[in-house]
Amino acid sequence: MSKKSIWDLPVLNSRTDKKKVTLPEMIFGYFLGPLLVLAMTSVVATYYLTFYRTYDDVVAQGNFLVLLPLISIIPMALSNIIVGIVLGRTKTRQGKARPFILTAGPLLLISGIVMFVMPYFSLGFRMVWMAVTYNLFAAIANPIYSNSHYLMVSLSTRDLQQRGKLSVVANIPAVAGNGLISSILMPAILSWIKAGEALGEGNLVVQNRWQLVMILFASAAFIGCLLEYLFTRERITEEDIPDGTVQENTRTISALEQLKAAASDRYWWIIMIFYFLYQAGVMFKGGYVFNIFCNDFFPSATVFGMEMTAEGVQSLIALIGGIPLAAGMLFAWPVANKMGKRNFVMLGCVVSIAGSIVCLLAPSSFIIVTIGQILKGFSSIPGAYIMMALFADVLDHLEAKNGFRADGISMSVYSTILTVVNGLAVAFFNLFYDGGAFSHQQVSSFFFLGFEIFAHAILIVVLLLLNVEKNIKEEQQLIAERKKGTSK
Repeated sequence: MSKKSIWDLPVLNSRTDKKKVTLPEMIFGYFLGPLLVLAMTSVVATYYLTFYRTYDDVVAQGNFLVLLPLISIIPMALSNIIVGIVLGRTKTRQGKARPFILTAGPLLLISGIVMFVMPYFSLGFRMVWMAVTYNLFAAIANPIYSNSHYLMVSLSTRDLQQRGKLSVVANIPAVAGNGLISSILMPAILSWIKAGEALGEGNLVVQNRWQLVMILFASAAFIGCLLEYLFTRERITEEDIPDGTVQENTRTISALEQLKAAASDRYWWIIMIFYFLYQAGVMFKGGYVFNIFCNDFFPSATVFGMEMTAEGVQSLIALIGGIPLAAGMLFAWPVANKMGKRNFVMLGCVVSIAGSIVCLLAPSSFIIVTIGQILKGFSSIPGAYIMMALFADVLDHLEAKNGFRADGISMSVYSTILTVVNGLAVAFFNLFYDGGAFSHQQVSSFFFLGFEIFAHAILIVVLLLLNVEKNIKEEQQLIAERKKGTSK
């Protein structure tokens, strides 16, 4: 027996082909839609403290801006766990993840606006407003979107070739969000925002410009959620509802069962360790720390005969260093398909270490740092474009091994790791940067350049144990045979 729900309405059906991945699906569902959303979420996550620092009385409160992201980790982590569990138990005609993408749209719109449109009331009121609205975004809206979005490649298809290509396309928006938007476009926007100081009225003009920018980003994110929902399809989820009818009496695998199955597998642990260390590196070299590094080492610089501010240097280094990463979308999958996804990721870690060492040889030299960042651009290609395909392989491996999928709990843990790392990274950096035990240049150079040397060296060793690709085709065949037997 089944009962009707809002997700049975024809207007909410996917606009993509049921059997194979199509070009419109790639363009609108996995590229443009996520790009509009991740542009907004990456800017908020990277620069919200930059906006909060325009309130001098808030900055004067000492550790408030350190404690806010640190304490917020608790509701953020709990939210990701809850969303992941609910997602794993969701059964609709539209899938388990896509409904959450659509739900996230208005939440991202509202939270993205109210974080920056702040009433000019008392200091205490504004601090409470910051804490509440930041958690509305970070502990509610963003977990709902991220848990569902990052699961889509794994649920899109079992075809390894199509899934590999989708992994590349789906990760372009994340790369663009962290690179093009946060590190290239936003510094240019920041220059315009900071220019408002010259107009007088304290920081009022600066804050108003922030608000205008973020209203535009939040509106784009809402449109992005609509596009991603309409132009994606969960073909793997649909295997269990071939006639489009959801059977309510089918057994639901509990979160505890999923967790036990996942945690008993070494491949699952390797993937989670990878994302923990890799995401920490992403945060430490992201726009916020990158901007501080450039202000410490290039407060003003002459580059190619031009006088540039720190923000201008940041944009130029990010642009040049990002060219290899952008070009990598063209050859990432062919190379990974030939040498193996795991081996390709390990090669990226080796090149990353080399790039960091080059930068540390002369962190105040624009030329040396740019050369090192070019190497790091190449090194980021495997992790940026290929790891989601490996993650999907691990989820298929767990299904073959246990007879059920562990998507929900796996994405819950994955998103919780990203959330905790993002919050801890900012707080950890601010703690050392403002602590006084080390100079500002020592702190910014270590976190921006040195951290990944240690993190990626560990990852090389850990990835040697990740052999999931070896038997993935046989495991997928086992899954197919099992489903055929069940349907008879």
